[in-house]
Amino acid sequence: MKELQIRNMPELPFDMSEALNQLRVNLGFCGDQVKTVMLTSSVPNEGKSFVAMQLWKQMAEVGTPTLLIDCDFRNSELRSKYGLSSTGKLTGGAHYLAGISELDDVLYQTSIPNGYILPVASAIANPTILLEGPRFSQMIETCERMFEYVLIDTPPIGSVADALNIATHCDGTVLVVRSGSTPRKMVDNSVQLLKRTETPLLGIVLNRADMNSKSNVYYHRYYRSGYYYNKEYGKTYGYGQHSVKNK
Repeated sequence: MKELQIRNMPELPFDMSEALNQLRVNLGFCGDQVKTVMLTSSVPNEGKSFVAMQLWKQMAEVGTPTLLIDCDFRNSELRSKYGLSSTGKLTGGAHYLAGISELDDVLYQTSIPNGYILPVASAIANPTILLEGPRFSQMIETCERMFEYVLIDTPPIGSVADALNIATHCDGTVLVVRSGSTPRKMVDNSVQLLKRTETPLLGIVLNRADMNSKSNVYYHRYYRSGYYYNKEYGKTYGYGQHSVKNK
């Protein structure tokens, strides 16, 4: 298996790292049937790729073989912000979905033990036909057999339809919301769109939260209270809310 370099992996402060660690633990409470998890947001710049990368890193570091699939083909945050590169020619998910490469050619191991990435090699203006083709479902099914967890970073739900196509292949979704920025109506609209896919909403991450702000006292109490359940999915799936203060 080829190796992928991650040139820009920031060290997180303790409180941020612990919030992400709690998210990792709570995902484990969702049960063994939840293996493939999509991470998305309502609009750009809410921090979904940051949460996806850091959650992937924490899962791998505790010994869980975890694959992170970059499905943001139009504008990959992972490739641009984390400086993903390979010693040879970088090939990614689009190469496999288009039938140019085999799956083994686009799976990369990293310097993080148990951490693997399926990257985006270059931007694609309209990946819809690739996401709706038979090779996408084959890719997900094969990866589920190879790894204990598969995390998928997608474009925002409110921008393009890609995430809704991807959601139908996942066991659940984590929605990232930027504190003090994303309107409640937009978040609610994202939740309603996800319901149409019949994919459980596993949890919400409140990102860039100022825990000392009076407006976030409510969220602070919720974060400290730990794990709770959504009424609709409560019998089967956990619905956790976590605050992460990245910038």
